[in-house]
Amino acid sequence: MNSEQQQTVFLCVSYLLSYPDEQWAESLPDCLDAIRSLDDETVRAPLLAVAEQLAVTPARERMEQYVETFDFGKKTNLYLTYMTNGEQRERGIELVALKARYEAAGFDVSDHELPDYLPLMLEWMAYADQEHTTALLADYAGHIREIGDRLAAAGSPYAQLFDALNHTFTQLGVTPIPKGGATAWLANFSG
Repeated sequence: MNSEQQQTVFLCVSYLLSYPDEQWAESLPDCLDAIRSLDDETVRAPLLAVAEQLAVTPARERMEQYVETFDFGKKTNLYLTYMTNGEQRERGIELVALKARYEAAGFDVSDHELPDYLPLMLEWMAYADQEHTTALLADYAGHIREIGDRLAAAGSPYAQLFDALNHTFTQLGVTPIPKGGATAWLANFSG
């Protein structure tokens, strides 16, 4: 998978994991076109299945399903540092360090969303140099995989997005850092 295809995967999954309100729905045809342009069937098929299902789901039902899946699901929320730190002080330290990593890669993170929000992280990965994204993915790929596993166990169609991501991570040669090791770089963070 070339870098343009990887960028498309990251941007489409970021979009499909964003809150599916009416404004979101206006961009869905563009997302569908981008997904259809993907060469890798292993990635294209699950992304297309989710996008097409969301396209035919009534707006209110689509939004309720999203909220139930990601906002009320503590184990499936899209804030990656919450999985290991909850609301503890360490999470704040990790968020500051994560924001610094984005900025070091030339990405200006607004205060509109926390830097550990998976759709934001995927958007960053679409545009950042691979040297930055591979290191970050090694830290968080395990968390991302865990969310996908929990969604699959719950029978959520969103699990297919995580299958596509995991395939893309494998294509990039990313190996998740074992549990507990993802914050090892924090010890060297100086602010």
